[in-house]
Amino acid sequence: MSFVEDLLAKYGQLRTLTQEEEAAFRSLTVKTRDYKAGTDLIAGQYDEPDHLFLVESGRLFASCELENGQRAITRLYFAGDIMGTANIPFEKATHTITAQSDATLYAFPRQKLIEAFTKLPRVAAIFYTFAALENATLNDRLVSIGRTRGKARLASLILEISARRSMLAARSEDSFPIGLTQAQIGDAIGLTEVQVNRLFRDLDKDKVIERSNGHITITDRDRLARIGVFRDRYNDLDLDWFDEEMK
Repeated sequence: MSFVEDLLAKYGQLRTLTQEEEAAFRSLTVKTRDYKAGTDLIAGQYDEPDHLFLVESGRLFASCELENGQRAITRLYFAGDIMGTANIPFEKATHTITAQSDATLYAFPRQKLIEAFTKLPRVAAIFYTFAALENATLNDRLVSIGRTRGKARLASLILEISARRSMLAARSEDSFPIGLTQAQIGDAIGLTEVQVNRLFRDLDKDKVIERSNGHITITDRDRLARIGVFRDRYNDLDLDWFDEEMK
């Protein structure tokens, strides 16, 4: 299945798309750009700062540099995600986006969204829903960092990545590449690289995950969710309002 078909399947999980709505999403996947792993994408470096990006392949993350020289990773980006919305309204970027792996992105002007939102209100509702999901996930991670121990934070992040990947796979994936170094995982959940390494070993011993060649296999999802105090926001959606007539 092509990326475009996967993308339509992802957004179609909310409600079956009309032909016009499918065409609107297809119109965003025209112009591609390739980025090497380690490339920082900052608003001032974009060829066209008023462009947004849709991830075709690769893994990226958003981060903020702290005054002490450390870094906080705030958002993770997967295939099918839209990037750049947080930077668009501002003169300077609110965060840096980094390609964790080689990545291919579709670039499109924000005007395309305005056109789609004006003509097709449900497209706007779909984008809003996924933006709200992203914010809810970030909020859960901040609460986890502030109120849980390290093992719970790591377990929750593993399940977050699994849930995000399942949006394109249309099913829960029990085995997948974690896609981040242990140092980067530490930046995402407020721990050191040494602590992350130890906690991975602990989860292995707990027999809730297995690790092999950069892949994670979840062997006991329910127990891992209890350890991580994890709530899957993707299974918690109330979509009744999509059925109301949108004018």
